[in-house]
Amino acid sequence: MNSALTKRLSRSSVVAIPLAAALVLTGCSSNDDATVDGEVTYPTVPVIPPGEGISLGHDDQEIGATIPEPVHVGDIEPIKATDLLAVVNTGLEVELNALDPVTGVAGNRFVVGPGIWSPVIHGFVGETSSDPAVLAAEVWRPRGSRGTAEFTVSTYSGNLLEPSEVLLPDYARAHSREGSSAVTSDGRFFVTWDDGLYGIRVVDLEAKKESGSLQIIGCGPFTWLDGHELYSVCEDTRELIQFSIDDTGVPTETSRSKVLPEDFVSTRTVTWAAEAKKSLLVGANGDVYVFDFSEGLPATEVTPIGNAGQDGGRFADNEIDNTGSRIAIEYTDSVVHPHSARGGDVVKVELVDAATFAPIKTLDLPTLGLTEISSSAFSVDGSILYVVGSGPEVDGETTQMIVGIDAATGDQVSSVEVTGTVDDIGSLITPQVLE
Repeated sequence: MNSALTKRLSRSSVVAIPLAAALVLTGCSSNDDATVDGEVTYPTVPVIPPGEGISLGHDDQEIGATIPEPVHVGDIEPIKATDLLAVVNTGLEVELNALDPVTGVAGNRFVVGPGIWSPVIHGFVGETSSDPAVLAAEVWRPRGSRGTAEFTVSTYSGNLLEPSEVLLPDYARAHSREGSSAVTSDGRFFVTWDDGLYGIRVVDLEAKKESGSLQIIGCGPFTWLDGHELYSVCEDTRELIQFSIDDTGVPTETSRSKVLPEDFVSTRTVTWAAEAKKSLLVGANGDVYVFDFSEGLPATEVTPIGNAGQDGGRFADNEIDNTGSRIAIEYTDSVVHPHSARGGDVVKVELVDAATFAPIKTLDLPTLGLTEISSSAFSVDGSILYVVGSGPEVDGETTQMIVGIDAATGDQVSSVEVTGTVDDIGSLITPQVLE
């Protein structure tokens, strides 16, 4: 895929030619044309599939006799069940790649809009290029006279130029921490905790509209989804809460269960084990909870399986694998909370059992063969934990490496250099398997 064409073109679905060329073209107009002196018009150039002899993305093409030149674009490769999504750059636009973690080679490049705070991105395993590949809850900022910010939920696939886009009402404020939004397993609905609503907002991705919302003050902001059943936390009342989303996308509170202990403390980010229907919550006080929703809300009190606190460092990001068997918790080199501006650098990942919190392996920098850790994520099937970071310094420079760890044993199974990205990877995302 030509990376230059993955920029935000969905508004027009066409590509404009350079200004100088446009001036030349308009300057050749006859005196009979009803134009005003100094007026510039831009002809549109259709985007077409590459023809014979056209190669995209790496070989230079000869400039032909047709002006303006035709613009060629190809379809993406579907994201594989063995791939991860790598977030490369964040800012006014968020760049990410599909990444083969075994070879380290980056493939499809996507460019999406940012979330309100952190990027809101969900990736999906596909079989064809037309299958959903990446969904992003985006905020396109206002630019002068172009008007107010646009809040959209966009699904990218195919040639990436015309994503399926849902324009949200201007009062929508999607919470953007990890675990605060999700896509139903059938791919029909996008559900997000909304900061302005203090509740959940549902977007029908097929009908391309908001389908329902529900204000639940004092709960959230987590959206653990099992089919159309949604689970979350109410910290003040120490309850787990369940919602049902009907076939029209309208959410209804189903039940609550007061099963959290007196000293329960919530957190900012959570993760979900889709296959096992379990969720991971590492509280701000270090207590580690694995909630089992395989039979709905728990009926008896839930207790932590352990505490992530350690001397000499602070627990940071964490994840549970899709099978609900293993947990990975990152640790910094500072006792300051990692959400602080002085939270320190990640220096190790603890791989532990998700049932007993028994340690499996301490993956520190020497063990991984890295000098810096950027992110970690489990493979789709949960068998491998991948850690990405900087390799050893050579002649004053480092290359980014991705290391594979057997989740069952903690043994290293791969270590390769990352290639094909525009910049270094900042975080990894495990793609979702849709029904």
